[in-house]
Amino acid sequence: MTISSRLNFLVSLVILRFRCYVAFCPRLPYRPLLNFRPIFSISEERPEAMANIYSEWSLEDDLLLFNNRRKPLPELASMLGRGLQGVNSRLAKLNDVSSPTYNRLFANGVTDDEEESGKAGKLVPVKEVLRRIKWDGTLLEKDFSVLYYDRVEDEVLESKMDEENNSIESQESLFAYAIPEHRIEGVKYKERVVWDKEERIDRVFGSMMGQGETIDQVVFGYDEWKQRKDAAEKWNRERQRNVTNRIQQILGDEKFNVLKQLSNNLQEQHKEQSENTRRDATAYVEATLKIFQEIRLDPTNSSEPASIPQTDCDALESISELVALLPDSTLRPIILQEISNTIERMDGKKVSKMEVVELNEDDLAETFVRGSGAGGQKVNKTSNRVVLLHKPTQLRVECQDTRSLQQNRKIARKRLRLKLDELINGKESKISTQARKKSEKKAKAKARNKSRQKKKKEGNRE
Repeated sequence: MTISSRLNFLVSLVILRFRCYVAFCPRLPYRPLLNFRPIFSISEERPEAMANIYSEWSLEDDLLLFNNRRKPLPELASMLGRGLQGVNSRLAKLNDVSSPTYNRLFANGVTDDEEESGKAGKLVPVKEVLRRIKWDGTLLEKDFSVLYYDRVEDEVLESKMDEENNSIESQESLFAYAIPEHRIEGVKYKERVVWDKEERIDRVFGSMMGQGETIDQVVFGYDEWKQRKDAAEKWNRERQRNVTNRIQQILGDEKFNVLKQLSNNLQEQHKEQSENTRRDATAYVEATLKIFQEIRLDPTNSSEPASIPQTDCDALESISELVALLPDSTLRPIILQEISNTIERMDGKKVSKMEVVELNEDDLAETFVRGSGAGGQKVNKTSNRVVLLHKPTQLRVECQDTRSLQQNRKIARKRLRLKLDELINGKESKISTQARKKSEKKAKAKARNKSRQKKKKEGNRE
């Protein structure tokens, strides 16, 4: 047999094996790439920032805003890096079916995620996603990575799919396949998330929030997606510089440095002690608003006196634009919520509290330790003391009120919910409201007693 005939035989054998693999794999239907149509087209180069710092809303921004429209306004502003007023007005346009903004979004084949998620059924389990990556001959494991929760580091870490397993006792030779399924939070193709448990995204099989986009489409259009991502990051950096420069020209160098120092101090305090963040955010908003009030009364140091906000609400909107660009993603929504509450109070509206975060058991770290104190052997020789840690906020509570472990668990969760309420809602929390009412009631009683004593003295004199 000649060399050419041997090569022809090997090539035909490889093609035959691949056809058999595609034919008999139930989870991998063949999807021709020639019919692929990108969900988004590459947008034209954006114009330079205008003097009023208006930034164009891209189709991706509209899609992100529409899919998360049920979330609170401060959280949306933090997510998009924009001011509260701009996000609110854009959301109103997206909710108006007759507006050009609504038509532009849905003319590009975008569908309502809430309706589609109901039709698409359940999210495909991550084990099926990993199996697809492992056995699909058109995919390379080195291009994928897994996001998983590490119990030792107490945070989400990233590991390449082809990384060897040296830490988990398992028959799997690769670390990604040895991780327990419940600890896997997401899967990425290069820099793009293709499966996310929390956001219910599946771009491998196209279920739930994947909007029918599958992994072959992701691979085919990755370079185009990367170009859009880099352009958006560049635009955000440029917008951050523009917003900062505009506020610096309004306030002047001296007052701008004071504002900058306030922001740095708040971020450092948040890193050191997150429990007092809500109180610190309230003080920060009050201090920054005072700076704008001072420059309004004495605009001599301002480079652009005509651009100075003439009302406190306009000043708070300018502050929200700056806060929305802060690097700390956990701090942004807290400050923006306080700004939103302050604006509502100025408008004479009833302040709408953010809903208390529901306790998700996946976010809790619960331990049982040996009790102490009165109660006899039932307390001192059993682990009935509950220590509860809320991982996203690092709030910690303990409970050993009763001899019953189950009752202590319930009480600990109730206390943690109240602490979360105080962290999120601040002055409008249940504990603060009760304390304020109690203080007002005590002040009224004291005033009545003082009035009675005064009348009594006047009566005695007569």
